[in-house]
Amino acid sequence: MADQDLYKEVLRVNGAESQIDMCIEECSELIQALCKYKRGKPNNVCEEIADCEIMLEQMKLLFNKGERVEGWRAFKLDRLAELVGYEEEE
Repeated sequence: MADQDLYKEVLRVNGAESQIDMCIEECSELIQALCKYKRGKPNNVCEEIADCEIMLEQMKLLFNKGERVEGWRAFKLDRLAELVGYEEEE
């Protein structure tokens, strides 16, 4: 089963509201793991990043905004590159 198919099935089985709540929860767990990392305490940053990525993919499907998200992502990456003076090598 492809990732996108799995995400669609999870949304169908669990429902939109449940998955929105889960996304909020996973994002907050990443915030907590990063705070622990900054304090030098044991953390699970990598696990929480993975959880957030999975939930964000579901949110793109749920809100049917994948292309729009990618457009914003490209815009923001260009702006970030400009802020730090990054130029791609040819």
